[in-house]
Amino acid sequence: MSQICITVFFSFSISSTTAIRKKLPSHPVVLVPGFGGSQMKAKLTGKPHTVHYWCARKTDDFFDLWLNLELFLPTVIDCWVDNMRLVFNTTTNKTSNMPGVVTQIPGFRNTNTVEWLDTSKASEGRYFTDIVEALLPHGYRRGENIVGAPYDWRLAPNELDEYYSNLTEMIEETYRCCNHKKVIIIAHSMGNPLMLYFYNNIVKQEWKDKFIHSHISISGAWGGSLQIVRLLASGYNMNYYRILLPPSSLREMQRSFTSSTFLFPSYNVWSEDEVLATVDDKNYTLKNVEDFFGDINYEIGWSQYLNTARLLGNFQAPNVEMHCIYGYGIDTPESFNWSKRWFPDYQPHTNYGDGDGTVNRRSLEACRKWIGKNGGKKVSLYPIKNGEHVDILADDQRAKRHLPNDDFAGEYHCTTYLRRSRLSLSGRNQGYLWLAS
Repeated sequence: MSQICITVFFSFSISSTTAIRKKLPSHPVVLVPGFGGSQMKAKLTGKPHTVHYWCARKTDDFFDLWLNLELFLPTVIDCWVDNMRLVFNTTTNKTSNMPGVVTQIPGFRNTNTVEWLDTSKASEGRYFTDIVEALLPHGYRRGENIVGAPYDWRLAPNELDEYYSNLTEMIEETYRCCNHKKVIIIAHSMGNPLMLYFYNNIVKQEWKDKFIHSHISISGAWGGSLQIVRLLASGYNMNYYRILLPPSSLREMQRSFTSSTFLFPSYNVWSEDEVLATVDDKNYTLKNVEDFFGDINYEIGWSQYLNTARLLGNFQAPNVEMHCIYGYGIDTPESFNWSKRWFPDYQPHTNYGDGDGTVNRRSLEACRKWIGKNGGKKVSLYPIKNGEHVDILADDQRAKRHLPNDDFAGEYHCTTYLRRSRLSLSGRNQGYLWLAS
């Protein structure tokens, strides 16, 4: 870490010309990914059993578990699902890996593992790449004043104590290394409620005032998403690769993640009487979530829900400057209908409302509730018409219009942090976003 400090300090110190000074960022950046937004490696130490005889029980080294498109092949996808699953302990209310599986999240502080989710850098795994590449010409350097904060996105915030400790330390070190400049947090999707838990439960106001300049939320799943209802009931793969990625094969894995129940539609955004799903003449609302888990034959899900649904309390303001960028105008599931004959093993009929295709608009703009209640700190909303949940990270239209000019650079305003040539993104959702929220 001292070497990083020296490098950053040196790069600041030698900037004697006006041209170089103009490119010095005013604030370092920390990138916090969303659900499915961090690479994951695994090592098999001797699994007591496997789902197929051809699935490996033991490996000599760590291998790429997420994202690894080779593991989606029909002959090995069941092996992959079993290695990704978690086991929930109803006594401790905590999860663990499957027996014989050890996982690690690589690249803490480095941006590479949040720029690309697939180490092969296949286009399906492109994530924070465009933001990082747009910042580099303006004085930012990977691992120095723009850093990544990947985490095990299978877990709800109450299981991320070690991560939050490391994040706190990294923010403090980045602040010190970057000439005592406050940090800007850029978070995507689930990374935003995850950071809200951090602001309100892990650190004190004095700490936030000292180290955090502002928080930029992109596609924030502040109040969860209706997609999670389908995911828990029937499994979900973003309607792509139905043969290779059948939702029913993914369901047990997706159910085992406590982050799934953390992202269940929140009582802070949905009313108790709103219908989330219907099976023939039975309605499911926030009043009978226990029935829902019983009827999908996943009773342990109720314990997971009780342990995660109220982690954000009454959605109190973070008391940090907040800028919420989100898309709208795209059909987004608002409720689901199953016939009893097909529930829960088959995909439902979907009723659509407004949102970014993955997260409902009411959840995306829930930060509006903090206006005037954020400890005197600014709260701004920047809705983007037809901004898709993940593609918004690479769209070139929003930065020029929707970000404060002075957030990233002093004399050289880095308002183009998202600006780039428009990509053809038709394949991105087909890789990992059946999980993303």
